[in-house]
Amino acid sequence: MLRRPRHSPRVEFALLSGGLVGIALLLVLTDWLSDLDGLIYDVQMRLWPQAVPEDVVIVAIDERSLTELGRWPWPRSRHARLIETLSAAGARTIGLDIIFAEPDHRHPEEDAALARALRQSARVILPVVPERARPGGPLKETLPIPMLHQAAAGLGHTDLELDRDGVLRSAYLLAGMGRPHWPQFALAMLQQAEPGRWRDPPGERYPRLDQTSPGSWLRDRRVLLPFVGPPGSLRQVSYADVLAGRLAPDTFRDRLVLVGASAAGLGDAFPTPVSGFSRAMPGVEVLANLLDALRGHRTIQPLALPWRVLLTGLLVGLVLVLDQRLGPRWSLPATLGLVLLTLVLSAVLLRTLQSWFPPSAALLGLGISYPLWSWRRLQGALRSLAEQKERIQVTLDAIGDGVISTDAQGVVRYLNPVAHTLVGSQSGKTCGEAAHALFRIVDETTGEELPDPFSQCLSTMRRIAYPEHSLLVNRRGDQYPIHGSVSPILDHGGQVLGAVLAISDISQERRLTRQMAYQATHDALTQLPNRALLEDRLQHALAHAHRSARLAALFFIDLDRFKNVNDALGHSAGDALLKAVAIRLKAACREEDTIVRLGGDEFVVLLENLHHEEQANIVAQKVLRSIKSPFRLDHHEFFITCSIGISLYPRDGQDPETLLKNADAAMYRAKETGRSNIQYYCQELNARALDRLIMERKLRFAASQGELELRYQPLYGTRDGRLVGAEALLRWSHPELGILAPSAFIPLAEDTDLVIEIGEWVLGAACRQARAWRDEGLPIPRVAINVSARQFMQPEFTDTMARVLEMTGLAGHHVELEITENTLMGNADQTIDTLHALKALGVHLAVDDFGTGYSSMSYLKQFPIDRLKIDRSFVQDVDSDPDNAAISQAIIAMAHSMHLKVVAEGVETQEQADYLRTQRCDEIQGYLFSRPLAAAELTAMLRTTHTPLGHTGPGLGGL
Repeated sequence: MLRRPRHSPRVEFALLSGGLVGIALLLVLTDWLSDLDGLIYDVQMRLWPQAVPEDVVIVAIDERSLTELGRWPWPRSRHARLIETLSAAGARTIGLDIIFAEPDHRHPEEDAALARALRQSARVILPVVPERARPGGPLKETLPIPMLHQAAAGLGHTDLELDRDGVLRSAYLLAGMGRPHWPQFALAMLQQAEPGRWRDPPGERYPRLDQTSPGSWLRDRRVLLPFVGPPGSLRQVSYADVLAGRLAPDTFRDRLVLVGASAAGLGDAFPTPVSGFSRAMPGVEVLANLLDALRGHRTIQPLALPWRVLLTGLLVGLVLVLDQRLGPRWSLPATLGLVLLTLVLSAVLLRTLQSWFPPSAALLGLGISYPLWSWRRLQGALRSLAEQKERIQVTLDAIGDGVISTDAQGVVRYLNPVAHTLVGSQSGKTCGEAAHALFRIVDETTGEELPDPFSQCLSTMRRIAYPEHSLLVNRRGDQYPIHGSVSPILDHGGQVLGAVLAISDISQERRLTRQMAYQATHDALTQLPNRALLEDRLQHALAHAHRSARLAALFFIDLDRFKNVNDALGHSAGDALLKAVAIRLKAACREEDTIVRLGGDEFVVLLENLHHEEQANIVAQKVLRSIKSPFRLDHHEFFITCSIGISLYPRDGQDPETLLKNADAAMYRAKETGRSNIQYYCQELNARALDRLIMERKLRFAASQGELELRYQPLYGTRDGRLVGAEALLRWSHPELGILAPSAFIPLAEDTDLVIEIGEWVLGAACRQARAWRDEGLPIPRVAINVSARQFMQPEFTDTMARVLEMTGLAGHHVELEITENTLMGNADQTIDTLHALKALGVHLAVDDFGTGYSSMSYLKQFPIDRLKIDRSFVQDVDSDPDNAAISQAIIAMAHSMHLKVVAEGVETQEQADYLRTQRCDEIQGYLFSRPLAAAELTAMLRTTHTPLGHTGPGLGGL
């Protein structure tokens, strides 16, 4: 048995050096020595005095303030007075480090006073605090109450975290629940004081913040704090002195003012590098230090990890090189010198570049290098590698290519495991055979056998490469596409000793290539061609149509109200529906047609080789009918339709881009004309598309620019004629087109998701107005608000309604939500849950446009609704049209049998009103009584008369 040779001194040095450097770098990467680094940082902070800033002032809630002003908490009007005083004194920015997370239910005027002061000042920053509702529970984001949140100039988080050793040295300039979107409190003050300068704050970035984590408090932009000095170094004034006016008038002029607790036990206090555990620094003073550091651009940023690794590796590697070069005599002085150099380097980087280099890992590596090299100078040497043959053997057995070696006569002497697999033999049973007997090489395209590569190599004494499309066929008949070459083995005299064949099985590579090519041109969900393949096929189709003088048609297909499916049942149901639609499109179209999924719920169909336009129309009608048929997926039945826009070559475009754009424009025309229809492109659609884009852009800013407004149409009871409510009707005061009704812009809002934002605005505005009428004592029992299908299907709609009621202080029974019949039946199970949740808030519920949809009576009985609103189409001729009269009479009778009230809308004549009264319709509204009025007009009308309906106004006496 051969003895393994011992490693040479060079190998021993390399192994031990690598181990020592590796340990030092591991300490850097794992931050195990952070406590020791913290102590070094603290010493450097104490030896680095900072100038006390003149423009940062702390208004302290100190012991004297508590003695003079009474026990905490103080009334919020007192904080309002402080803000007014500081604002009048010329403070540039005010940071009010006091949490107002709960409203003052006993004294709501206190909240109002503070909110008024915040708005008037327009320079006050309030805190956002991460809190746990219970020990060990999840974190939540605690914000000021909405009234104060809206009035403040900005919000900033006050999250401060101690290091592992319990000392506060750093702060995160960005943090928040789900993503780091709140600026640090001090940063928020600077952003308010110096707008535009702090969009990209400094600090160490944290990885993996590109994905949100809704349940986690995430931080980013970490900086280290250069404290001005120990607690009490910054300028502080007493809260009581400010309120009492005992300070000079210019104390706060153009100053950055922080208001917070410094009294013991009242607020958080932290050990810091300049204070330690014996005298903690109040949180407001920590924020003031951070504010001063940010303002003066003196924050310290931890040195980036690559630089820390590089410096640590260089320092530790340097001592190893010096030890090897200088010998044992100079090892200790060199080590001590490098230790001192490390400390000096850390201090220089801190003071000149404001970068913190934690030196502990380097110091430890330097410290253990001396005893390591003194220990018999690499006595524990490693064993050398095996003999050259053994190394080669292991290498060849491990590689993924097949290797076959032969002697000069072409007899096989060695095969590695991969080669055994390719030639179809077992290990050890092929050595000694001729290489050409193990396999043959054929051309994959022609099937012709290629010359024996071993014979060619041995005879020519040069490397022979296999041509492209080579196929290895072994004795068992297995075939493998390969790349490979045969190289000669020559001795020192140039004589041939044998040959080596290296071959690679490229079967998997080819499969992956085909798979990648397919994935690049097909949609992963439906397996239909994608946009990339559509462009290629369109080019070929147009070229063929041009040569053959035939037509080509392009269908742009969009599923109608597909988002309702995703909102109601989730994206998995939506995906299943898209797959089913793809199957139906294939069945409806011809075999030679190209069906493409562009993305979302949009599909394109390319029809080639058409003789006349009618052929395209036939296919389009077939597609329309196939989509209309109900879909059944996971025990749910779906009814959806599609809108189809068609452009024709060459009439509507000469290139793919134009045809696709024009088909898209035609599809939008189909949407606008009621959906579930087919539209052909015409020139005016381009202008309509431009108008639509302009209208969408202006609609996005309509609410913020005060262009949206509500009109209120009174509702009257038929028994006594009294006012029972008012329906809030949305109008858009367009700067160019004048007053627009919802029908002119709500369909656009529904297509662009703006309907949710607008719907929330309507809820808030209507509830605020209702509360104003209640406060004035005007007799409007309830306000009816229309809710769109998209808004109602939002999972958080109930929470939105609750939040609006809480913010406006309006009781739920003063609000009635009107939901269309089709919206209720979109997903009846989810609808029932949402309606019960709304009823729990006290809200009234009404079914709008009743009679125009497809209600199931079994579901209608389960809905906790209060009213049915007869659609105006049945009311218009109710006194003269027997059909409308019968429908209205049936709806009223059915509703009363279910203990529901009935509202008739669109009443315009006295005859209609008289008929509805005789049929015991409970409530009516319409132009007969009043057009929709602005809030001020309805308020003025209510102030002048409280007379019941039927006693005032033209034509009302019959009621």
